[in-house]
Formats: sequence, C-alpha cells, structure tokens
Amino acid sequence: MNLNDLLAPPTSQPSASLLKRVAAVQMASLCVAALIALLVLLAWMFKDLRPGYPHGWYLMKFDTAAGILLSAASLLLLSSGRAPSRLWSGRALALLILLLAVAPLYEHLSGRSTGLDTLVVTDPTSDKPGLMSTQTAAYLLLMALSLLIATLPHRLSGVTVVVLTLLLALHTLIIFSGYCYGAVQLFGQSMSTRTSPHTLLCMLLLAVALIGWRTQLGYFSALSGQGLGSQLARKVLPLVLLLPFVLMLISSAMASAGWLAPQVAVGLTIALMAAALAALVALMGRRINHLEQGLRELSLNDELTGVLNFRGFEWLGEQSFREAQRSRTVLTLLVFRVEGVKEISDTYGQEASSHLIQDMARMLRESFDPADIVARTGNDEFVVITKDENTGGVIALMRIGEAMEALNAAGGSYKARFSVGEATSDPDADESFHDLIEKAGLRRRERWRVEHVLSGEGDRNVAAPPRSAKLQHSFDDASS
Repeated sequence: MNLNDLLAPPTSQPSASLLKRVAAVQMASLCVAALIALLVLLAWMFKDLRPGYPHGWYLMKFDTAAGILLSAASLLLLSSGRAPSRLWSGRALALLILLLAVAPLYEHLSGRSTGLDTLVVTDPTSDKPGLMSTQTAAYLLLMALSLLIATLPHRLSGVTVVVLTLLLALHTLIIFSGYCYGAVQLFGQSMSTRTSPHTLLCMLLLAVALIGWRTQLGYFSALSGQGLGSQLARKVLPLVLLLPFVLMLISSAMASAGWLAPQVAVGLTIALMAAALAALVALMGRRINHLEQGLRELSLNDELTGVLNFRGFEWLGEQSFREAQRSRTVLTLLVFRVEGVKEISDTYGQEASSHLIQDMARMLRESFDPADIVARTGNDEFVVITKDENTGGVIALMRIGEAMEALNAAGGSYKARFSVGEATSDPDADESFHDLIEKAGLRRRERWRVEHVLSGEGDRNVAAPPRSAKLQHSFDDASS
C-alpha cells in the first residue's frame, strides 16, 4: 500500500447524517472566522469604531484580516459547488491570498519592504508597520496552496491537498503550543509582530473548515467512516489533541505561581502525559479486544444455543485434529442428531422444537468436559470433539442418556430422543479431519437404521435420516 492508496478517497462514504454535521461545523467555522476578520478590517478602515474594540485588536494586521476573510470566502466558494463561476472566483481569491502571504515572507527573509503592508491603511502600532508575523504568513501560504491545488482535476491534487491540510493543522498547533508555554519564538518575532490570539482562533476555525471540506469529499476516512474503528477514532482524537495542551497549561500556571520550579513542572508534565497516553492506549486496547470478542462470538457461535456454529466447529476442530496428529494423541468425534425435530415443530410449533434443540445443547455442555468442543452443525445436528483417550466419551454418553430420560420423565408433550455415531482418530493413519467426520456420520446412520429395524419402526428399506446441508458440503469437499 502506497501513499496514494492511504490518502485516496475511501470506497465506502460516510453516513449522510455525519456529512450533514460536518457541513454544519464547516459553515459555522467559516462564518465565525469571516466575522472576526471583517470586524478587524472595519476597525482598521474606520477610526471611530476603534474605541469600542477590546485591547489588542490591532495585533491582527490589516493584511492578515484580509487574508483570513479571503480564505473563508474562497473556501466557501470552492466547497459549495462545481459551477465554473464559483471555481474561477475561488481561484482568484486564492491567488490574492498567495500574494498576501508571499510579500511578508519576502520582507522577513530579505529585510526589504514591499510597501504592500501599508498600501491600504497605515499602522502606527508597530515598529514594522503592517507586517504580519512569519508564522501567520506561512499559514496563509499553506492555505492558498491548498485552495489552488484543490481546483486541479488530477487525482494527485487531492492527495497533495490532504498533505497541505495536515501541515496547516500542525502549524496551527505549534503556534497554539507557543502561547500555552510562553514561547514567543513559536508565534511571532516580537510582541508587536506576532500571531495574535484572535488570529490564532481564526486559523483554528479555517483549519477545521478545510478538514471538513476534504472529509465531505471522502478523505480522512479514518475519522469519517461508519466502522467501529472510525467511531473510536472520533472519540479518542479530541482527547489526544487536548490532553498535552491542558497538562502544559496547568504546569505553566503552577510554575508561574511559584508552586513548582520550571524544571519540576516540565518533568511533571512529561510524566503525567506519558501516564495518560499509556492509560489511553490500554483503554483502546481493551475496547478493541471487546469488539473483537463480540465479532468472534457473532461469527463462530450459534445464536440459538450458544455453542459453536458450523464455522466455529470447522475452525477449532481442524486445529484440534492437527494438534492431535502432531502430538500423536487420540481424538474422539461424536455426531448427534436430535430425532423428530421437524415433526415436533409441525405438531407443537417452532418454539417447542427450539426448546428441544436448546435442551440438547445444554445436556452436551454439561455432560462433556469444558475443554471439549461442542458445536451445532445443522438444524438438528450436533458434533462433539473430546480428548478423552480412555473412554472415548462413553461416560459422557451415559450422562446424556440419563439427562434425556429425565427430560422425558418430566411429562412433556413429546418424547425427545437422539442418535449418535462416533469415530476415533488414529495418529498413524493417513486420514483427514473430514474423513473422521464422515466415519462418525456413517456410524450414526448405520446405528439409527439398525435400531429402527429392531424396534419395529421400520424395515431394511427404511431410509437413514439425511445429513445436514453444511456437513454434506464438507463431506463432498473431503471426498473430492
């Protein structure tokens, strides 16, 4: 599996309800970010509005506010449809964002002013008027490239946009961590040229909107899918993202208050983070094991009786047979058929026959060792594999007979009875697991025929009861 396979849209799309929630979150994020940027732009353009603004609003430069507003508009146009007018308008706005990002980056690298920072308004609040921070410019650059490349028809453009989106989200988290830990170098060059808190909020909102757009197109399938893994990822991801920052904020506050030395606060944060992540991994492992157990039981156990179904019998039985052949030990396989189930169902109803099948499964479980394999392989057929080398299950058969007599003595409307055939494996013989099944089934049918002839219920021409469809299929496979 290559990178394209990992990042390509999944074949199974998210549910419609999830897509609606993602679209609602995307729209709300775009609206809030655009509103903040628009209010800052108005403050820069109209001095009379500034007294009513909170302190520090000017830290979002005019070009920064314009870039955020253009990003929200471009993202809204590109994600709302494939109409040519929307497509070209979104591209044009993305080009303007690219210009707003490249100019300050050039100024920071070369030390030369382009004049673009103060082209529309002046900025007397900074030693570098109108110049946004390097971090903000880099964010706008990633956003502009994401929007431009997203309009390309090539399949690789989707992969590239996903990579740029992840880089944009990582860049935003780095700036956020700089604020949490007081590392000015992570969010600006000086206190007047920095990524302001309200700029950071707009960055987070735009990143959420961009991820939401790609999710609606089928990307980020690990978060947007309908499977159990996707549901678990959606629950765990917020905790994984917030936990380091919460611990960092707590340790920083304790260090600032003088309760802990800075070195102790850092060490304590790392220890708590490691313990929390270890606990999270353990909880996820437990949850996954629980889900796996449920799936295993669902696929290998018979719903009516709780014993193994045919698939479980084939899987565990084959393993037990091979292990016995390797260790040169003996297995005894017994095939049981509950007689008259169809007649009981026709006469007394489906519920009566179901109770009979459940009683038979219960008697088998109680009569054999817990380590033995008990399975229901057909509507009225059960199979048991026991490792009792001494008696070959004779004692268990006696227990089942006694339990059946007790069941009939309880005065039910019908008499329960069963036929059984057994076969013992030979480590020296060249036989397969299905040969052993065939041998036991044949012995049961012969015994049933003899018992019916001797009891006067039939003659030599009486037909043996049919094998279950699933076992018949296995016998045919084995004989072929």
